[in-house]
Amino acid sequence: MSYTRIIRLLFLLILTLPLLTSCSSRQPFSYDFETEDTLDAILWECKTIFTLSDEHATSGQKCLKMELYPSSYPGITLNKFNPDWSKHTTLKFDIYNQEDISLHLTIRIDDTKDPSYGNRYNHTFILVPGINYISIPLKSLYTSGTNRNINLTDVQQMILFLSSPEEKRVIYLDNVRLE
Repeated sequence: MSYTRIIRLLFLLILTLPLLTSCSSRQPFSYDFETEDTLDAILWECKTIFTLSDEHATSGQKCLKMELYPSSYPGITLNKFNPDWSKHTTLKFDIYNQEDISLHLTIRIDDTKDPSYGNRYNHTFILVPGINYISIPLKSLYTSGTNRNINLTDVQQMILFLSSPEEKRVIYLDNVRLE
């Protein structure tokens, strides 16, 4: 092989390597919060603090402690995963509500980038004090306004949040998965 050809191949490899690694960085949709590395898969925003905790874990030894401070929509955004959910039937996650009152937790699922409110899935759950096991059949994922099925082959992100809490609230999230 000639020197020029080797240089061209190396140059091509250098150009394509970031593309290959960015594609492979999208993990399967599963969040168990066992190691600090899982914190890298979370979009961090103001008014929310995430830490790993060994309190209230439902799978493994740790879970995600979420301290949600007064603001419009404090919560967690998950978006570094394989967007194809079509081979699964159910979205499940476990949340421990440490508060003495029930909380209204909203889940938002987008199948396009930056959809309007009516063009994404939105649903609010009542979190009673203590452990809450959430199970959502994927066939029930319809957009709020247009009433179309969410495209399960191209899920962009999932957001869990409280709407305008008046004081700091603490919940623990674990075992977020597709089955």
